[in-house]
Amino acid sequence: MKRLIGALLSGALLLELLTLDYTKVIGGSYAYYVSHWRDVGIPNLVTAILADWRAYDSLGEATLLFTAVTGFYLLLGGGKGEDEPRGQDEHKAR
Repeated sequence: MKRLIGALLSGALLLELLTLDYTKVIGGSYAYYVSHWRDVGIPNLVTAILADWRAYDSLGEATLLFTAVTGFYLLLGGGKGEDEPRGQDEHKAR
């Protein structure tokens, strides 16, 4: 069951990645950063970028890493010994 859930989640992620729009926006993020950095309330452009916009990026990367590790753990069969009924341990000891 865990493998099925992991496979479905992996398939959904692959489908999502294949349907993303990778076209470049004219002006890009550079133009936005330079024109809106004072909105953050920090007096330095570099500090504003690191403190505000990059914080969201780092949070997204951490979430992605956690999701990937959890998915691989489920796909590789993490915790296999926990599915065994308790009574079988007693029969093995005899």
